[in-house]
Amino acid sequence: MFVADDFQLEAINDIKSNNNVLVVAPTGSGKTYIAEKSIEHYLNKQQNVFYTTPIKALSNQKFNDFNKQGINTGLLTGDRTIKKDSELVIATTEILRNMIFSNDKKLTNTGLIILDEVHYLGDKERGTTWEEILIHANQNIKFLCLSATIKNKNEFLEWIVSLRGSTSLVYSAIRPTPLEISLVTSSKIDKKIKIIKSSKDNKNKKIFKFDRQAKQYIKPKLNEQAKYLDSRKLLPVIFFFFSRERVESSSRQLANQMSVIPNRNEIKDKYNIVFNDLTPEEINLLNLDEHMWMWSRGVGFHHAGLAPIVKEFVEYLFLNKYIKYLFATETLALGINMPAKSIYIDRLHKYDGIKTRPLTQSEFLQLSGRAGRRGIDDKGFAFLSYDKNINRDWYSNLFTLKPNDLISAFSVNYSSILNLLNLYSVDESVELLQKSFFAYQNNYKTESLENIFYAKYGVLKELGFINSDKGNVLTQTYRDNLIPGIYLLNRELKKDFELKLMFISTGITNERAEFAISDKFDSLLSSFQSSLEFVNKTESSNGVKKLMTLNFSWFSVFYEYMKTNNIEYVVNKFGLNVGDFIKVAKEASELSKKLSLIYEDKDFEQINNIFDNNLIQKTMT
Repeated sequence: MFVADDFQLEAINDIKSNNNVLVVAPTGSGKTYIAEKSIEHYLNKQQNVFYTTPIKALSNQKFNDFNKQGINTGLLTGDRTIKKDSELVIATTEILRNMIFSNDKKLTNTGLIILDEVHYLGDKERGTTWEEILIHANQNIKFLCLSATIKNKNEFLEWIVSLRGSTSLVYSAIRPTPLEISLVTSSKIDKKIKIIKSSKDNKNKKIFKFDRQAKQYIKPKLNEQAKYLDSRKLLPVIFFFFSRERVESSSRQLANQMSVIPNRNEIKDKYNIVFNDLTPEEINLLNLDEHMWMWSRGVGFHHAGLAPIVKEFVEYLFLNKYIKYLFATETLALGINMPAKSIYIDRLHKYDGIKTRPLTQSEFLQLSGRAGRRGIDDKGFAFLSYDKNINRDWYSNLFTLKPNDLISAFSVNYSSILNLLNLYSVDESVELLQKSFFAYQNNYKTESLENIFYAKYGVLKELGFINSDKGNVLTQTYRDNLIPGIYLLNRELKKDFELKLMFISTGITNERAEFAISDKFDSLLSSFQSSLEFVNKTESSNGVKKLMTLNFSWFSVFYEYMKTNNIEYVVNKFGLNVGDFIKVAKEASELSKKLSLIYEDKDFEQINNIFDNNLIQKTMT
C-alpha cells in the first residue's frame, strides 16, 4: 500500500491552501505524486491546469501518463497539437510563454501552472522563458515549481515570493532509494575492477576511503564492467557517454559478447506492431535490423540522432525490462522517467559547446538521478571511471551530492520586446526588467539589460517592426533570426518558392550546420545576406553589441528533400543522422504552418505538406 511521505503531504496541503509551492527534492522521490494531487485539486475546482516541461519527449511521456489515468489531457509541443481545449494541457514552456503574451483565452480559467524541471531557468539558451512565465502570468494563477537540483533554493524562493506572493518551500534531501557512489578502476595485473573510493552509508557523509596507489590502475574494459555489474545483480544499467559515436560503438562491442535473450520473440511481436507500416527502405534507413540484433541480446542505445520512433521503442524496451544494458548520452537524463538499478559514467569530462570541462555537481545529480527504482531497488548505484587527470578534491565535492547554485540566464531579445510592447508602454516594459531573477541576484542593477532593451527597441523602430504586420510575424513565431527574412519579404517583389524556403531555413533554431549552397542560388543568398547586413548596420548604429547572424545551411537540405522526397538520399548526401533530419524537418513543418496562416500563403502551406511524411511524424503515442 502506498503511503505518502511527509514532504509530499506538506506540498499538497500548501497547494490546497492556495499557495504557490516550490518543491526541491531528489529525482525519484515522488514529485510527480505532488503534481498529480495538485492537478486533481484544481480540476475538482473546475479550473484548468497547465503542466510544462523543457523537452518534447517529456511532454509526450506526461501526456501518455495522465491520459492512462483517465484525465482529459491535451498536448501542445509545437509540432503536435492534441485536444488543446482539455482541462489539463501538457505543453513546452515556449508554447505557454507565447500563450501568456498573446492573452490566450485558454488561460482565463487556468488555476495552476506546473513548471517541471524549473532549474532550466538557468539554461543559457532557453532559461529566459521560465522567468517570463513567472513574471507575466496572471496573478490569479498559482505555481507549482519542481526541481531536484537547486542549491540556492531560499534565494529562488524569495524571488518567487516577490513576484507571486505567498509561496511555500518544500524541501527534502532524502532519496527514497539511497545512492551508493563508487569510483572504479582496474588493476593492470589481473584486469579486475577495483573500487578506490566509495560512499558507505545512506546519508552520503564524507567517510570515503581512497587508495593512494591509484597510479597502478587502468580504466576498466567494457566487458569487465558488464561482468562486474551482472555478477553482483546490479542490472539494469545505463552507461552514460558524452558522444554519440562512443554510445553506438560501445553498445555494438558489448552486444557482440552477449547471447540471445529468452524473450526475444516478445520483442519481435511488439516490433512488428510498431514498425509494420514502414517500407523496406525506411527500415534500412533506421538501421532497424542492427537495432533488433542488439535488442534481442538485451543491449540498446539512445541518443538524439535516432529517429523519435526508435528512441520511443528503446524506452519501451528498457522500461519493460527487455534491455539490461542501455548506452545513452545525457539527453536521457533530462526528466524522462527511465530509472535503472545502476548508472555508469564512462568519462567525467564533457564538451559543452565551448570547451571540454569536468562534469558539474548538478549534472552529476541529474545523471545519478536515474539510479535506483523506487519500490523495486533497496539502493541505487552510480559508478564512475577514475580519471587521474582530475583533482581528488573534485571527486569529494561530487560525492557530496550537492547541486550548483541556480544562476539567472535572463536575456532581452527582439520578440520579447515586441510582446511586451503589445501589453505595456516602453517605460513599463523597462521597469519589468526589475522583476527578473537576474535583477534579484544582482541587487536590482539592471543597467546592462536596460541598455540592451533600448538598443534593440531602436532597431525594431527603425526597421518598422513596432505596431506593424512585420512585428506581428515576429511575435507569433518568436524567432529573432527571422528578422532579415521578414524585412526582405516585405520589400521583395518576386516572392518565389525558394525565397520562402530559405526564409524558413534561417528560422531553424535547434541545430547548427554547415552545408554548401548551390551556385544557382547565389542571387537569392545575396538578397538575404544584404538584408542581414542592413539589419547589422542598424544594430550597430543603435548600440547593439552582439550582432545577429544567420545560418542558411538547412536550405540545401530542405531543397534537396523537396526535389527528391527521399529522406535516405538526403541524409546520406549531407552526412546527417536521420534523427537530426527529422528534428529540423519537424521544426520546419511547425514554422511553415504558422507562416502559412500569418501570410495566408500557399507556398508555405505546400512546404508544410511536404514535411508531413509518415516517418517524420511517426510516434508510438
